[in-house]
Amino acid sequence: MNEGLFSAYSALPQWKELLARVKARSCVAVGGLSEGERPFFTAAVAHRTGRPVVLISPTELTAQKQAQDITRLTGESAAMLPTRDVQFSRAAASQESTWQRLGVLEEAAAGRLRILCLSAEGALDRCCPVERFRSASLSLNESQTISPTRLVDRLVQNGYERVPMVEGKGQCAIRGDILDVFPPNETDAIRIEFFGDEVDTIRRFDCISQRSIARVKEVRLGPATECIPDHASAAADRLEAAYRAVASVAVLISPSSEAGIPTELSATDSFLAALDQLDEENEAVKEMAATAILDADAKAKGKPTHAPRPVDTLSAEQEREAQLKRHLDDVQRVRDGHPIRTAPMWMNVLCPDACFATDYLTDPIVLVDQPDQLQIRVKTKRDAFLEEWQEAARRGDGFDAQRNLLYTYDDLLASFAHRSVTALSDLTRGLGRLNPEAALTWQSEPVMPYQSRLEPLCKDIAGWKEQGMAIVLLTGGEARGRRLLRSLAEQGTPATYAETLDGNLIAGEVILLPVSFSKGFRNTEAGLCLVADSDLFGTSYQRAKKRQNAGERIASFTDLKPGDFVVHDIHGVGIFDGVVQLNTEGVTRDYLLIRYLGNDKLYVPTDQFDRVQKFIGAEHSAPKLNRLGGGEWERQKSKVKAGLKKLAFDLAELYAARQRTPGYAFSHETPWQREFEDMFPYELTADQQQCVEQIFADMESPRNMDRLLCGDVGYGKTEVALRAAFKAVLDGKQVAILAPTTILVQQHLNTVKKRFAGFPVTFDMLSRFRSPKEQKEIIQRLKDGKIDLLIGTHRILAKDVQFRNLGLLIVDEEQRFGVNHKEAIKHIKTTVDVLTLSATPIPRTLHMSMVGIRDMSILETPPEERMPVKTYVAPYDEAMIAEAIRREINRGGQVYFLYNRVRTIGQMFDRLKTLVPEARIGVAHGQMRENALEDVMLDFYAGAFDVLLCTTIIESGLDVPEANTLIVFDADRFGLSQLYQIRGRVGRSNRQAYAYFTIRRDKLLSETAEKRLSAIREFTEFGAGYRIAMRDLEIRGAGDVLGPEQHGHLSTVGYDMYVKLIEQAVGEAQGREEIPELDTRVELAVNAFLPADFVPDEKMRIEIYKRIAMIEDQTSRMDIEEELIDRFGDIPEPVKNLISIAQLRAVTRKLGVNHLFLRPDGLHLRLDNQYMPDPIILYTAAADTDPRLVFSLRQPPEMLLRQADMSAETAMALGIDLLTKMHNHARELTEQKKAEQQTL
Repeated sequence: MNEGLFSAYSALPQWKELLARVKARSCVAVGGLSEGERPFFTAAVAHRTGRPVVLISPTELTAQKQAQDITRLTGESAAMLPTRDVQFSRAAASQESTWQRLGVLEEAAAGRLRILCLSAEGALDRCCPVERFRSASLSLNESQTISPTRLVDRLVQNGYERVPMVEGKGQCAIRGDILDVFPPNETDAIRIEFFGDEVDTIRRFDCISQRSIARVKEVRLGPATECIPDHASAAADRLEAAYRAVASVAVLISPSSEAGIPTELSATDSFLAALDQLDEENEAVKEMAATAILDADAKAKGKPTHAPRPVDTLSAEQEREAQLKRHLDDVQRVRDGHPIRTAPMWMNVLCPDACFATDYLTDPIVLVDQPDQLQIRVKTKRDAFLEEWQEAARRGDGFDAQRNLLYTYDDLLASFAHRSVTALSDLTRGLGRLNPEAALTWQSEPVMPYQSRLEPLCKDIAGWKEQGMAIVLLTGGEARGRRLLRSLAEQGTPATYAETLDGNLIAGEVILLPVSFSKGFRNTEAGLCLVADSDLFGTSYQRAKKRQNAGERIASFTDLKPGDFVVHDIHGVGIFDGVVQLNTEGVTRDYLLIRYLGNDKLYVPTDQFDRVQKFIGAEHSAPKLNRLGGGEWERQKSKVKAGLKKLAFDLAELYAARQRTPGYAFSHETPWQREFEDMFPYELTADQQQCVEQIFADMESPRNMDRLLCGDVGYGKTEVALRAAFKAVLDGKQVAILAPTTILVQQHLNTVKKRFAGFPVTFDMLSRFRSPKEQKEIIQRLKDGKIDLLIGTHRILAKDVQFRNLGLLIVDEEQRFGVNHKEAIKHIKTTVDVLTLSATPIPRTLHMSMVGIRDMSILETPPEERMPVKTYVAPYDEAMIAEAIRREINRGGQVYFLYNRVRTIGQMFDRLKTLVPEARIGVAHGQMRENALEDVMLDFYAGAFDVLLCTTIIESGLDVPEANTLIVFDADRFGLSQLYQIRGRVGRSNRQAYAYFTIRRDKLLSETAEKRLSAIREFTEFGAGYRIAMRDLEIRGAGDVLGPEQHGHLSTVGYDMYVKLIEQAVGEAQGREEIPELDTRVELAVNAFLPADFVPDEKMRIEIYKRIAMIEDQTSRMDIEEELIDRFGDIPEPVKNLISIAQLRAVTRKLGVNHLFLRPDGLHLRLDNQYMPDPIILYTAAADTDPRLVFSLRQPPEMLLRQADMSAETAMALGIDLLTKMHNHARELTEQKKAEQQTL
């Protein structure tokens, strides 16, 4: 693709000489290449020589950009290999960079990679010998013969984790004849179905929905670890020897040289003990509150109450013994041929024959970008590594053998011997000890930035044409390209638009290509001027990564375990006691066992699992248990429903009033609007595009808009809102952006300044940061119509603030305003278009239930252009904390230190100040005065502080792009969703961000806390952990959207029941008659359950039971059968019966049947007077369907499917067939009756 661009070099004598020297494998220096031309030059070398190329750059960010530029421009397979994470402790770390590394190495080893981009630091990493890595990649194709158990063993040896269900990369699971695996080198998980030892089918599947996506003929399963020893036993011996050599390290590191820790500091343990002492009183109150709930329940059951539990701690001796055991366990795992978590830190020991990443390409050409920087960067990396190693050795986590984990600069230079090496240097700054045999010079310079200004661009194009140059304008996309083509034609500059350039360049021609590139260049000697989209428009265009269309999994049941609170639709809140199997009269069934108040027990049959939901309510309070058979649950539901009914009717009334009130209809899209949209550097996600269209449609309609735009922080709400603002300004209307805090006002102002640059839009802000004189002046200009867009706090709602022609009000986080301000906003809504923004994720279920009552737009696609946050869960260690803070400060960044105890935050401030004396530390917490808190936050935003010591007040704080390290103290005390949202404070730029979740080194964690912390690492991958966290957030957000009074209701009945009730309330408000679902009991003597050998994992079984219970008709039945065959193989008879019972129950429930049972004379269906349809219609439908369907007139009414001595299986099949036909006919008769009544 675009190979024609490289024809510019063809006639250059230095290009010909370079190719000759590359062929002769000599070292050559090339000087004069501008930054933008280097990736172009790299691609040209690869294209012209036909050999793979390694490009080594000073930093990872540069390497990443160069790989992207090469791929976009030429379509060549170029990739950046991330640097391996150095983590001496056993801290659980996120795996994104590991999977990326393995994916790139797999491509390289398989010979599919043409250009490998490396940073100087990445070049020092030891890699598994390429032949061994290649042999660890398993190629599978249909009809191949291999034992499934043997394949699983191979996968485990290659680093895969065996799990019950595959949810992320590096995992494998086997269920009967089906093997699921998610290789790091694939974008989708792989499902392999066997017939004996033969591979029957291979399918890609989505690990969220667990459904197959597409069938493939063959697949390559790359290893899930880089560390693959040659001989397991010898590797284990070397590892054991390295562990036992710890004594030699102790000699090197004396106790007094605690890296980075001032000697005047008390021991960490003493300091933490002192903090706990101060907080003891507060903690005691919490302990009493928590124990009270458990004691009340225990008393109800006649069990002893809880005694206060002492804090579990480990002694130093126990800690040493535990550490030694972990080390010896590692040795044994290696001996058994299994991977260990710390393997990357032992690469030089486990794989002494390791190689360089460059060895993964066959006979590569090595290009070294800025070799003088390479030497400096390598030294910096080595020094930092040795510092970390020394500190780890002091803690007992570092060992003597690990000092040589990284290659040295001399090793790197030695690896260049006998290779074709080209140094891309300025020739004046040194060559980093490379010894080129020749120096070649390029005449290259960057082009000026045009910032969308056409006049200087056209003038320069005319000048370049006179010099006989070929001009290539890279526009970043087709829409931008064709618009620029028209604009150039209007300016008298003819040009040609092309999708690709395969022919040679022609001097004097202007060609537009829809390609994105970082920086352009002008090479006079080569006669080429390449102008990048970043030069033309000010920003490089980033294409949106399309989210995989993953089906929704039932998230509420995936983590259900005995002891959890559950809600039964009819019986209320109880405690789940597990799944039990009961055998009655030779019939086996599974039941959910739920325990209620007073030790009442309820056995819920599997066909009614859809009646039960996990209770999800307030995060830190247990719900009240109900009694079986009592009326309390119905009273609670009625109270909640009454509140919801009022809310729904109020919303419906507001909506109807707006429909009647005429408003301003904005004009359709204009050229300026399109130009404004083109200036946005990212392609909109599908969600953003849909929201923009919905908002524009509202604005162009003659009624006033009142739309709620929901999406998590960073999902692109501001861009959508600013497009609406620009549309309003183009029609001569004024826009107001209302934010709850001065901090957010300042942030919006900064965004508006950047986004509206180059457009004739006047804007200002009104907040306490403007003096009274300035405020008066702004208000006057606003009244005169001289300000198009005003951003402000509630100050802009004051009576003295008058707009000349207000057309759009944008409200950010409306729920954070006071009652009076909300009333003022409500008044404005009757006269102008209003767009409300909310950073609370709104559940899809809640959104669907509100359709027609509230105009909502939802952004669900997460921002994917940012680098994922590297996350570590580690013991609290002050040396590690000091090192993390210093590393961030040294690279010009800022740090959040989250300490959620206001009472002792002063002591932590003093400690950090002594620990890192050079750091400027600010303190922010919720008990500060509002103005003081805002001032601290704004100072942090402006860079006045290096570290912000704060509480969870930062959860919904300011967007600080420079803050890229987060340290959380006592992370086990936080909820999953809290940690997720807090971690969202960092990683808001294209720099690598780090999050350290620390726990006390000697603390024995509860099982819940441990599971929560292990889930944190998975947040960056959209797997189960992410979805659970999002669900937590959604529940907290539901109250925000519907009003604070709804929080109590949600806590009473739980989230899922709450959504059902709101659907009923909304239906009633809209005039729909909502009838509660009937609880139909099906009694048929058939085995109906999920065998353990069919679905081995209990949590998965519960999920599948729930899915089966939700079958409504033949379509949903076929869907679940298809899924079961896809995931688990052929369906056994008990499961087929279970599915039939669920379908039979669904159709009989629609007919008003509350009890179904089999007798010798046939299938009896007992009808419920309250829920049965019109008796005449029911009778007619039965008579028309089949003569065997007869009615009994006794009470309660009953219908009989008359057929003597039917088996249960026959009854199910016949019942489903006839009753479905009958129900469909009854529905037709009902519609006919309605139509006849309407004509009358």
